[in-house]
Amino acid sequence: MRHLTIHEAADALHLSVPTIKRYIYDGKLLSTKLPGGQHRIPASEIERLLALSDTAPREHEEAYGSRGGAEQRIEVLERWVMELEADVARLGAALEVVSRFCARRCEDMAPAPVLESEATPGTRVAVLGPGCKRCDSLHDLAARALGALGRPDVTVERVTNLDDIATYGPVLTPALVVNDVIVLSGRVPTEAVMRDLLTRSLR
Repeated sequence: MRHLTIHEAADALHLSVPTIKRYIYDGKLLSTKLPGGQHRIPASEIERLLALSDTAPREHEEAYGSRGGAEQRIEVLERWVMELEADVARLGAALEVVSRFCARRCEDMAPAPVLESEATPGTRVAVLGPGCKRCDSLHDLAARALGALGRPDVTVERVTNLDDIATYGPVLTPALVVNDVIVLSGRVPTEAVMRDLLTRSLR
C-alpha cells in the first residue's frame, strides 16, 4: 500500500500541514510512525476523506436541492478558513516568541531569573502559551494528570507573557515545562502520554 508524507497528504486534501498534523493527533486521520518519528499516511485514508467530502454535499443536495448543496460547500470552506486562521494565530505567537528570544541574544542579556512558583523546588510544572484554546487544553490536561498521579503538592502554572516564554528559547506553543525543562511542545497529547511524561519527569 502506498503511503504519503504529511506534505503530500496536505496537497492531496487541500489542507495546511498543521491541520493534517492536528487531524493525526485528534485521531481523524490514521498514520504510521516511522522509527525516526516521521508520519506516513496510507493512501486509503486520503481516499476515505476525499470520499466523505464528495459524498456529503451530494447527499445534502438530494435532500434539500442544489441550493442546499452550495450552502454545504460554503460551510466546509468556512470551517477550513477558521482552521487556517487558528493555525496562523498559533504560528504567529510562536514567531513572536522566536523574535523576542533572538532580540535577547542580540542584546547579550543575562539569563532571566527563574519565575517564582508556589510549588516546592524540583516539582515545578508550567504551561507556556499566549492563552489559546490549545494552551487551556494542555493546562487542564496536566492538572487532571497530576490529580490522577496523586500529586496535590504540584500546581500547574500558566506562563502567558511572551517575554517570559522567550527565556526558554524558540519554542512552539503550547509547551509543557517540568522543572524548567521543556518536555512537550506544539501539541496536546493524550491523557496516557501526559501521565507518562509527568511520571518520568517528576522523579
